[in-house]
Amino acid sequence: MADYADRIKRLKEKMKEKGIPALLLQKPENTIYLSGFHSSNCSLLFTEKQEYLLTDSRYAEAARDLKWYETLMTSRDTTLYDVIRGMDLSFLGIEEDYATVSHYRKLENCFSGDADRLVRGDGLTEELRAVKDEEELKSIKKAEALGDQCFTHMLSFLQPGMSEKRAAREIERFLLENGAEKLSFDTICVSGPRTSLPHGEPGDRTFEKGDFITMDLGCIIEGYCSDMTRTVALGKASQEQKEIYSIVLSAQMAGCDTIRAGMPCAEADRVVRSVIEDAGYGEFFGHGTGHGVGLEIHECPTLSPSSAEILAPGMVVSIEPGIYLPKKFGVRIEDLAIVTVSGIINTTKSMKELIEL
Repeated sequence: MADYADRIKRLKEKMKEKGIPALLLQKPENTIYLSGFHSSNCSLLFTEKQEYLLTDSRYAEAARDLKWYETLMTSRDTTLYDVIRGMDLSFLGIEEDYATVSHYRKLENCFSGDADRLVRGDGLTEELRAVKDEEELKSIKKAEALGDQCFTHMLSFLQPGMSEKRAAREIERFLLENGAEKLSFDTICVSGPRTSLPHGEPGDRTFEKGDFITMDLGCIIEGYCSDMTRTVALGKASQEQKEIYSIVLSAQMAGCDTIRAGMPCAEADRVVRSVIEDAGYGEFFGHGTGHGVGLEIHECPTLSPSSAEILAPGMVVSIEPGIYLPKKFGVRIEDLAIVTVSGIINTTKSMKELIEL
């Protein structure tokens, strides 16, 4: 079971470091991480001396079981804003990236329109979430293992004449019928010239001999996401396809062999990107090398040229370079890696050498 008391303690230490006396959290992934409480109405309010969970009567019974928080019930007569207004807070940290304009204005009114008393509180919880504990890692490994099983299943399922949509539905059926709570993201399954679309949606195009097929899939188990991508050839690949695949595989393996704790994320991206650039295809690799994965499919850290983050033990990141040749084909290979001081632990077990079905 998650140690919520320790998570709260570490969050409040970060609040003190940042000089934030009170913090309001409403982003579901953040509230779940700090409380384990699942609902469609949950706000966590941290002050220097107390922790509050605010919800409504629908969740009253469930909220009573939370020993880490004082539970406050909101209603039409007593709203979240009434509670904040009555606490006489000097400043309040808020999730600006998550707040709507309407919500921000209502919070502003709690301080008589003094917007300076609302301060940016984004990133504090996300920084904690970036480093996973053993229980979180176990859940991620389970989710990624199911992805591996799904990929193996699809190798015997894909056939010429099958549509991308049909294959995508089979990926999703397999995941959901074999233990996934839900999908991490909308499944990507594209073929032929459409593999040059990094995030292409499955369409009506039917597979043909000689196609590359890219499958990017993920699921959620125990609240945590998985993410993997494989590109396979349906039949014999052309020499050009083999060459591009080999470059992407070399770049991906360079990341797997080099990434470790203490490395700047921008440097991790450079190691991978330089392989593709040196081969003359840098302009065809437009996205970052990877991203953090956990309660969200995209969370910190980010492996990109502009990242200022440093990799730490326990972070979970994707390593997913690609080359996308417009109107021709594309290749992406993605593993999910646990960062350690000595390198990575690769949670993705599916083979990466080019598969010709």
